[in-house]
Amino acid sequence: MILSDKVPIVLFRKKYIIAHWGLTLLIAPFTSQAIDYIFGINPHQVVGLLEVYPITLLFSIAFSIPTFLIYLTCFYFLSKQDINFAISKFILITVSVLGILITQTIIKGSMSRDIIIAYSVTALIVGLVLRLKETKILTHDSQVTT
Repeated sequence: MILSDKVPIVLFRKKYIIAHWGLTLLIAPFTSQAIDYIFGINPHQVVGLLEVYPITLLFSIAFSIPTFLIYLTCFYFLSKQDINFAISKFILITVSVLGILITQTIIKGSMSRDIIIAYSVTALIVGLVLRLKETKILTHDSQVTT
């Protein structure tokens, strides 16, 4: 007689890492543009985003690599521990926001405050929206002898 068990296993989604990093980098320039348009002193003098988007994206990727490596390390360690997924998500989002803050503090540009706000807000929203956990159903075929 063969019994088939279906056991749900909850795992970390590896796609979360790339999706959180990539979407933050892709969306943050639009967030910056929106914040500048809404709260800017003169919203009509905002530089067209499409003109600077490719170069912004390249610099964003380059400057975010150290933070991404730390984020990847944290993800790996959190996935090996028995920590609540909400707490893990909070830790990962915090690591990304702190990475943005530290990177911009080191770079020190005239737009650092605006960049920190835009990228942090985007990282927070994207991190909260994406699903961190994934449930897989494992089947175990076990043979019972009678």
